[in-house]
Order: sequence, then C-alpha cells, then structure tokens
Amino acid sequence: MELLDAMKQQLVNVVLESIDGYELTPLVLDMIKFLLKSVYEGLVLFDNERKIQFMDKCSEKVFGLEPGGARNLEIKDLIPDHEIETVLRTGVPKISIQEFKGQKRIILKLPLKKNGKVIGVVGRGVLHNFEEIENLIREIEDLKAKIAYYKRKDKQANAHYTFDEVLGISKGFREAKELAIKAAGTEANILLEGESGTGKELFAHSIHNASRRRSKPFIRVNCPSIPFELAESELFGYERGAFSGAKNEGKPGKFELAEGGTVFLDEIGSLPLGIQAKLLRVLQEREIEKLGGGNTIKVNFRLIAATNVRLSELITTERFRADLFYRLDQVPIKIPPLRERSEDIALFIRYFLEKINRRLNTNISRISDEAFNIMTNYKWPGNVRELANVLEQSILNVRQGDAIQPENLPSFIFEKSYSVNENDSSLKNVLLDAERQAVERALAITSGNKRRAAKLLGIQRCVLYQKLKKHRLCESTAS
Repeated sequence: MELLDAMKQQLVNVVLESIDGYELTPLVLDMIKFLLKSVYEGLVLFDNERKIQFMDKCSEKVFGLEPGGARNLEIKDLIPDHEIETVLRTGVPKISIQEFKGQKRIILKLPLKKNGKVIGVVGRGVLHNFEEIENLIREIEDLKAKIAYYKRKDKQANAHYTFDEVLGISKGFREAKELAIKAAGTEANILLEGESGTGKELFAHSIHNASRRRSKPFIRVNCPSIPFELAESELFGYERGAFSGAKNEGKPGKFELAEGGTVFLDEIGSLPLGIQAKLLRVLQEREIEKLGGGNTIKVNFRLIAATNVRLSELITTERFRADLFYRLDQVPIKIPPLRERSEDIALFIRYFLEKINRRLNTNISRISDEAFNIMTNYKWPGNVRELANVLEQSILNVRQGDAIQPENLPSFIFEKSYSVNENDSSLKNVLLDAERQAVERALAITSGNKRRAAKLLGIQRCVLYQKLKKHRLCESTAS
C-alpha cells in the first residue's frame, strides 16, 4: 500500500513538473486523459527490449486485444516493423506510413531518453482516414507546384542582362551594339541575326532593359521547344474547355502575359507556317484571339525575334512567310561570329576566366602565349558559348600553376577546317592530311616532346609513334 501511495505521489510530481508554470486544473487533467485515450492518435510504449509496456485503449481495439493484452508483446507480433530497433540504437526519430487491417496510418517512433540514454520508444499513430492525409499531401504538392510556377514565371518575365555585359571591341560588333542601343529607344520590331552562341539572347535582354518597357514583363519563347500541336495555345492562349485536357480556367498566351513589355521569339524560323500567319495578324492588328474563343483581346507589346538561319533562304523554300519577314525586319541587327572578331577573344578570355574561377573556386589567372595563339587560330563554330566551354574544360585540366597551357586545351581545338578540292577529293586523303597536320602541330607546340604531344592529342605515346611512322615524320625529336 505504501509502495502504491509512493508511486501515486511520484506520478503527481511528474505531472506537476511537466506542466511547470501552469495549474493542475480539471481541464488539464482532462487533457492528460484525452492524450492517453485519444480516438485520433494511437499510443504505444516499447521498452529497450522492444516489448510493449503500454498501449492505449483505442489501439487495443484496432488490434482486437483485451485491456492489457498487448503487454510484453513485440511489434512483430502485431505488424511487420523494422524501425523500432533502429530508433533504440540510434536515438533518431522515424516517421513512416504503415498499413494494417487494410488501412494506412502515419506512424511516429520517438526515442524516450533518460540521462542521455534511450530507455524506450514511444509510438504514435495518426488514426485518421488516410484519404484525408492523401488529400492534404495533394494540396501541399499543388501549392509547391504553384510556387514553383510563379518563381519560374517571375524568372522568365524578367530580363537579366544589360548592354554593360555585351562585350566586344571589334568594328562589326561595335556597330551591331550601337544599332541595338539606338533601336532600344524605339518601338520598332527587331530581328537579331547570328549563329548559335553569338549572344542573340544577351542582346534581346539588353534591348528590353534599355527600353521604356524595362519595368514590364520580358517573355522569352524558345520556338523550337514548343510542340507543334501546342504552338497556338502557348503563344495565344486558350479559353476554358477549348480542347481535351485544357485547364478549367483557361490559360493566357505569351503575348497576353507580356502586356506592356517585350516578347522575345528565339529561333523564330522554326514556327509552323500556320502560326506564322496568325503571328502576322497579331503584329498588324495588335490583338489576339484565344483558341476556342470568339472575342479578340487588345495586346500591347514590343517584339524582338532572333534567328540562326537566313530567313530569306527559308522564304525561297517556302518555309517562312515573306510578309511576316518584312514585318520583323524593321531593324535587322547582324551579330558577327567569333571567327570574324578575333580581337575580341582576349576580352572574352579575361571575362570568362574570372567568372569561371569564381564559380568553380579555382585560381587560374591567365593563359600562356602558346595556348592563346592556338585559341586565336581556331574557327569557333560554337562562337562565344563554345569559347566559355573550352575555358572551363581547360581550367579543370590544369594540374599545377596558375596558367592554361596548350596541353590543358581540349584536343579538338587543334583541328583545322579542311576544304575538299577537285584535285584531292578523296575523304581518306583529307583525313590523312588532317591527321598529319595535327601531329605536326602538336610536336611544334611541345618542341618535339612526344610524351606531351601524345597527351595534347589525347592518344597514347605508342599510337603517336605509329602515326609518326605512317606519315614519315621526323623521329629525331625529343622524347
């Protein structure tokens, strides 16, 4: 009797300690009773031998047990569970979804600690209908998707570059930049022409940011990425129920989203002819008609288009509308390729070295004269974008020192452009000549050092010896 009284007093002390700062009122006692007998959450206590020492009445009913019938049972006697042991061993809480008697439950396994040691595990199970939980999860996922969409939309609806970041000192490039700056102050449509990697998108962003529309949206459309069957709905939007799978609320198109701002149509030459006809009408009338809609909507935007192919050639082959071309071509700006502006290469190398070093946390501050000469003589079919990639590869290839050396450059940088003439039209002869010149160039760069030359070419030294023999090149160079 005395032991029971002592335990009761201990229980009272534990409760009073747990609610320190609050009174032990009847309502607080009802809360404690509610937590132990809740119909919303199950409660199970395991000792450090994984045996059950307490189970609430609701959980006993779920498992079909008599009052006290769970005592000294292990969880595996009721349902498969492999995490109680893990929580006992690590002291780290676990959460999982488990199914028993055809119903899913969310189960929390919480370590019970005393003096820093795990002395048991408290299992709490949410006994709500799992469909409610799944609905909540879906709502959370929908909310996440909406947040991601608006973040993406916000990013897409802003121009990120200015003319300060449009680099170049060559005559042709300076003329293109000056024309773009002048055109930015007008409302004319602009057509940017240039090979891939020349910086057309950089120009488009900069033109928008230098225009009176800078505070309004900048909507970029990558025309080749739009599926053919969705092109009209993406550009011009659609009304509710316009087609199977359409959103109930409909969807605004790119021109509607760009209200007051700029629409940038990148690689416009890939648009289907049917869409080109509708685009022409939008440019003429400054109004759109949504897919599935009967009314027109006035739109206010400025158009910048870009192409890496000659639209005049597409017109000849009837893949682009001539009347649309003349609408777009109010201010044509031709951006020269890098091979025509070799004096800009040093400028780009300095710019990208700093940028790449900062991103990769490296410290390559310069490029050797030999490596620079090789890069200057390269034709750069991928233009500025390719130059940036080459520098990044080269920086990662540097093993010692703070300078990029010829052997750090990618092997393809040593290749030349070879033309086939009528006196030497054999593909085999062209390839042999290319191989011979590549070997000769590698040996010249490395002062005849065959080990370094092989590394430069990306081949083994024994393969280099075979090529020297095949092309009857001088073998008196240093090894």
